[in-house]
Amino acid sequence: MNKEKKNDVFLDAIAGTKPIKKSNRNYKSITTKKGIKKKINIKEIEITPPTPKEKKRYQEEEIQSQFKIEKLKINKKLKRGTVNIDKRIDLHGLSVKEAKILFFETVETCFVTQKRCILFITGKGMGAAQNEHRGEKLYYGKIRNEFSSWANQKTISRKILSVEQAGTAYGGDGAFFVYLRKNRN
Repeated sequence: MNKEKKNDVFLDAIAGTKPIKKSNRNYKSITTKKGIKKKINIKEIEITPPTPKEKKRYQEEEIQSQFKIEKLKINKKLKRGTVNIDKRIDLHGLSVKEAKILFFETVETCFVTQKRCILFITGKGMGAAQNEHRGEKLYYGKIRNEFSSWANQKTISRKILSVEQAGTAYGGDGAFFVYLRKNRN
């Protein structure tokens, strides 16, 4: 009973009070570099608009974050195999030079024709000479090894959004998905 009476006394005491509105709070406590706590008047602080350089930086950061989100979504879809493949290119039996030329031509034509998902089948390259790479690598495919360097070249990387290794249903270690950016022209 004593506890109930104490609670009632407290509730009776605060019955007519109202909380302070956030707009009426004029002071904010901050900690300075030296570790000293200090109260400052919020109304005295002037908010300056960002400079043109800062605006540009903020816009670039936002574009980069949107790009990263889009790339993550596409990578998940590619790994699951839920993206429709627009074109399949088999590089088996070609020399490295021929495969490189075919890779660049295919990316260019697909970019222009708005085809975004390309499956390149390079093969695993299991037939390496026995005296080379003694147990260092599991696969020795020359085209497969060069593929990522082709995709990272400046001229073509601007058109590519993502390069992912294909799942087992599409060729596994011997195949790659190349997902192109949207052609805005």
